Amino acid sequence: MRIMNLCRSSSPTDRQYGAELLLHTSTEESTPFLVELLNDNDPKVRKTAIKSAIKKNNPEVINALIENLAHPVFSNQAMNTLVQIGQKSLAAFESSFYKSGQSTHLMLRIVQAMGKITGQRAKDLLWSKIDYPNKVVVSQVLLSLGECGFKANVSQVTRIKYGIESDIADIRWNLSAIQEIGDDGFNQQIINSLRWEIKNDIEHIYMLLAMLYDTRSIQLVKESIDSGTPEGITYAVELLDVFLSDQLKQRVIPVLDDISDSERINKLDVFYPRITFDSKLVLKFIINRDFTQSNRWTKACVLYQIGAKKIADFKLDLIAHMFNPDELLKEVAAWALHQISEEEYHENCARLGAKTKRALDELVLTSKLSNFGKVLFFKEIQVFIGVPGITLSHLADISEEIILKKGDSLLLDEKVNNNFYVVAKGVVDFYDKGELKGSYGEGQFIGELISLPQFLNTNLIIASSAVSLVSINKDMFYELLSDDVHLADKVIDFV
Repeated sequence: MRIMNLCRSSSPTDRQYGAELLLHTSTEESTPFLVELLNDNDPKVRKTAIKSAIKKNNPEVINALIENLAHPVFSNQAMNTLVQIGQKSLAAFESSFYKSGQSTHLMLRIVQAMGKITGQRAKDLLWSKIDYPNKVVVSQVLLSLGECGFKANVSQVTRIKYGIESDIADIRWNLSAIQEIGDDGFNQQIINSLRWEIKNDIEHIYMLLAMLYDTRSIQLVKESIDSGTPEGITYAVELLDVFLSDQLKQRVIPVLDDISDSERINKLDVFYPRITFDSKLVLKFIINRDFTQSNRWTKACVLYQIGAKKIADFKLDLIAHMFNPDELLKEVAAWALHQISEEEYHENCARLGAKTKRALDELVLTSKLSNFGKVLFFKEIQVFIGVPGITLSHLADISEEIILKKGDSLLLDEKVNNNFYVVAKGVVDFYDKGELKGSYGEGQFIGELISLPQFLNTNLIIASSAVSLVSINKDMFYELLSDDVHLADKVIDFV
């Protein structure tokens, strides 16, 4: 009775205490209270309930934990709890994955969690999704299989080889695209993104090869090639020549060997022939390729280039991308069409509805920072130098611009603010308990100076000029870090 009163109290402190007590109760009758607390509106109560769910779990509790995977604030903690619960989570994962109308984001989180649980049952369930219609999900399935040490049996080898050949075909296509685009100013952004895609495909090939051959041998090949020395690369090629099948040998070695792009294209052209495009047509093909072949940042760079060069031949492609559900591509396509034809921009923008038109007008017709502009801004900040554009595009998704007039203030205390800030334009003064502690200019981070929660309204910034801040939600930022090791390493090095 006491636990019920605490769990259903109007006080968050009582409910949090009730969640803590549930961890130490032996009765099953209290489990429904835990399910209620796993959906509590107060973050601290729900986080405490997630901790208690590690030991007090049944199918209902596990399903409630899976629902929390969709919330950035609780996603990582819920995943860690589900992974610790282990094999008991798998049946609930399977039914939740195939639930009608399930979001792609939650599907990806489920597949990630399965890969962390490992075990033969997890591997079998992951493999059953290898031909799922959504290719983004299939890509994560392969990554999760690699993470849990999957080894292909005789019946699975062909499907893994198909994955390797698909990666090599994409590499060959992108190598030719780099040559066809040519380097004239902003094209360098497109080329850099294509280079990153090639690098990412090579990492994927290593992972798939480890499913077919001895993991230590593949790791030795990777380390030898990553050394960048002629001796290391020669040794790696010799190793591949020994244990790869003849079919894979002729395709994989040209990709990994230390040869020029032209030589690599010539060797791969036998297996993956491709017609040659001019510098304009290759742009058209890139923006219309599948997302698993050309990522959203590459497409965004191409759309920007089309607008910058005012290539009127691609107006229909731009109009089509204005209806793209991806906000980044929608915004760049709208901007590019406006550069080519203001009349057609307004005509087609009206078809998107009044709310969307107002949002696009604000980005296209004013100086408001778009998601594309945020990525370019992030690329210039020290902590993000070297981070791929595709990763920064996800960071742009979870950020928004805040405009402060001279003299405007913004509180930084934890109870009223859960954001990091980066100064995009102007200068702000930072005050602690009314005392000026310093000033921050363009490219500098603000937010790590937040004091303990009990000192409310003690930290604030005041704009000393017209200021543009990029606000980043902390919970979403931490979730992004958990999914991207490279970005996490960069942030840790910076701190």
